[in-house]
Amino acid sequence: MKTRNFKILLIGLILIIISLFFIINLYNKPFIDIKKSNPKIEITAQEILNDYQADESLANEKYVDNLIQIKGEIADISFDNGISIITLKDTSGFSSIICHMLPEANLNILKLKKENQVLIKGVCTGYLIDIMMVRCVLNNDNFDEK
Repeated sequence: MKTRNFKILLIGLILIIISLFFIINLYNKPFIDIKKSNPKIEITAQEILNDYQADESLANEKYVDNLIQIKGEIADISFDNGISIITLKDTSGFSSIICHMLPEANLNILKLKKENQVLIKGVCTGYLIDIMMVRCVLNNDNFDEK
């Protein structure tokens, strides 16, 4: 009886140790450097919006948690608690792409105006009414001012 209880206790401890190992590694996983990393997907704002409107679950599999570079026209620029937010237009007017920029992009964003074409890299987090992008940066070499 004692050996059986001991084996169960030992197996339980081993499972707890393995679980803690995976949790600690996942918690300490470093973020990718958005500026230096190459995007997995390069797409226009209208193409990604069309994909989400056609089949949201398929688009989620393709875009969510991936580094994406999007080319589009600025519909709005706003600031919230020191974070710049750029909204890219949808030609149909139903949805948009909301890009939460990294703080280091703020100076470059001040140079932009509505209707500028921009190239933004960031991580897609999904689609509600709008497509959400986080940790975004401007690809400074490729945006033009109208």
